[in-house]
Amino acid sequence: MRNRGNCFDIIRHIAALLVLISHHFVLSGKAEPIIPGYNSLGGIAVISFFAISGFLITRSFIDSSCLKSYAIKRIARIFPALIMCAFVMVYVMGSVPAFGGGASYVTTPGALIDFLRISVMGRADIQPLTAGLVFSESLNGSLWTLKIEFALYCVTALALVLVRKPLVPLLMILALCVVYSACSASQHPLAAKLAIYSIVSIAFWTGSLMHFLRQGLYQRSTNMLVTIAALVIMIVAFKVGLTWILATISFSLLTLTLGTILTDRLIKSRFDISYGLYLYAFPIQQLVINHAGLGFYQSMLISAVLTTVFASASWVFVEKPILSYARSKYGSTKLQASEAVAGS
Repeated sequence: MRNRGNCFDIIRHIAALLVLISHHFVLSGKAEPIIPGYNSLGGIAVISFFAISGFLITRSFIDSSCLKSYAIKRIARIFPALIMCAFVMVYVMGSVPAFGGGASYVTTPGALIDFLRISVMGRADIQPLTAGLVFSESLNGSLWTLKIEFALYCVTALALVLVRKPLVPLLMILALCVVYSACSASQHPLAAKLAIYSIVSIAFWTGSLMHFLRQGLYQRSTNMLVTIAALVIMIVAFKVGLTWILATISFSLLTLTLGTILTDRLIKSRFDISYGLYLYAFPIQQLVINHAGLGFYQSMLISAVLTTVFASASWVFVEKPILSYARSKYGSTKLQASEAVAGS
């Protein structure tokens, strides 16, 4: 299917900035803005990311000329920018003595291990830099979503290569609802983490399901009905149990109805720095908050500016050239036309 216009690029950039704002509270030791009984501002933005991803990745797989083409483009989308971000965190930020690093760190095998671990979506636990920070668990706590995202890319291929019908994402959503319910009632140490993974995966498969029903989303009357249904689900979510499941489905549907009914007249696929914003915001905020000596809102503004600079450099020098090469060499004509608008 050729794209008929959407505003997913704008939504993703806004969502990335909302994650930055939400994290700034946590990284400053303040309470993160939340919807009572549900999720944080940043968490809702992540749900929007996953819903859009499910929609576009399903299209990417269906439009791909072969499984190899799909796999190469998915790898090209995730890893080059991640590897560069890992290099910047370990060997650029880690080389600054004022941040707790220096030659005594970057020249050791430990730095190389940190770089390799982060490059394959491991924890960004860079001890010389995180020691003494307000949030000392990780230099880049945003990276946890990447392994879930990439796993969903793989599951999408495994599932849809067998059956390309809306029944597949629907069954995935139902299975994940069961998993979430079981985890929320469990005391196992990993239950809470698995519950969160289930929630973002529900958003992804909601996006995938709506791709199969996309004809309706691009029709104003049907789009309005889905929007109303999503709002009703939202109200019900806070009146009964299953708030996390129902509210997640509702936010996912609202993201997709908004994204498909509006046309982007601003970005128009000329650039996509949303991934770079997501990658670089957390470590930059960590260092600015803990070392710049600025007030809360001043540090947020400086962090946003610096993150935009790093994200733009990532897009221009890493993401765009590699994605262009992958699409030109491994993408079908139909896929290239589709992805050129989607930015997937």
